[in-house]
Amino acid sequence: MIEDVSTYSRRGIHGHVVNELGLQITRGVFAPGEVIDPNELLQTFGVSRTVIREALKVLSTKGLVDARPKRGTFITERSRWQLLDGDVMRWRSEGSPDLLLLVELGEVRQAIEPMAARMAALRRDDVQLSAMGAALQDMDDWDGVRHETIVAADLAFHSGLLKAAGNELLEQFEVILEPALQARDFLTHSHNPDRSFFQRHKAVFDAIENRDPDRAQTAMQDMMTAAVSDAELALQQTVAGTEFLRNRQSALGQVAASSNVIG
Repeated sequence: MIEDVSTYSRRGIHGHVVNELGLQITRGVFAPGEVIDPNELLQTFGVSRTVIREALKVLSTKGLVDARPKRGTFITERSRWQLLDGDVMRWRSEGSPDLLLLVELGEVRQAIEPMAARMAALRRDDVQLSAMGAALQDMDDWDGVRHETIVAADLAFHSGLLKAAGNELLEQFEVILEPALQARDFLTHSHNPDRSFFQRHKAVFDAIENRDPDRAQTAMQDMMTAAVSDAELALQQTVAGTEFLRNRQSALGQVAASSNVIG
């Protein structure tokens, strides 16, 4: 696994404060523009003023808070968050995942992974292929009881494919992919996945093994389309998810209509 230098250790008092505040901010406990009272944080966490000050500095580098003279430290607008930061991704994906993150992850994967599969078919070596094959075997051996097994195998498969693509920038995408993909998989695999989940991965693997870039790209595109569909179906099982999808589709439709008028 790639070491993510953007993430902050949760160990120790300092790390605990950073993690808890980050979770609360990304989950909307604090509203944008809300001023943070350091004295309240001192009482809440029972730590020194130095720990609070340093924790807020870390959150500031991630775009979650800012400070101004006479105003103090306050929560920033979401548009200023460092959304590709490893910690911000993890805070948005832990527990009950951020619905927007799940949907946008699917869109990003549709743009990136089919080409990565094509590149992997052309560039992979035997060691990389073996690692992907081991992950595929774990999916096939899954007993349908503990979905943690298939989640881990899914992460290993896609991380292996990114490495096999032979592009350093694509390989770094693993840092973004892992926490969000894990949240999506826990959501969509809460119930036993059908056999097609394994078969879609095997189709990609077979194409890469046979060094067939066209087939690898097509198979991955089919997998990404199915993944987006699975995530949307899972979201539709809840009132909040259904409402979110309806509002987002409406907003995107308005943007598209405006673009056509301008064009």
